[in-house]
Amino acid sequence: MARALNVFKMRGSWHDKGIREYLISDSGIQIRDSFRGYERIISGSPTRINVDEKNELSRIVQNVQSLDE
Repeated sequence: MARALNVFKMRGSWHDKGIREYLISDSGIQIRDSFRGYERIISGSPTRINVDEKNELSRIVQNVQSLDE
């Protein structure tokens, strides 16, 4: 099991939209790489997705965004 961190807003600067793993050790907090290739991380039941599925989801999101414009 891993802990996840997501920063929603940092005033006055760009922010990383990825969900990152973090560890708390005797030497402090360690921020790790973003979770990639997973969905439903925040739900507590993450599942691994294939690269093809990820590309398909990206295509769908782009089409939805173009409808909003």
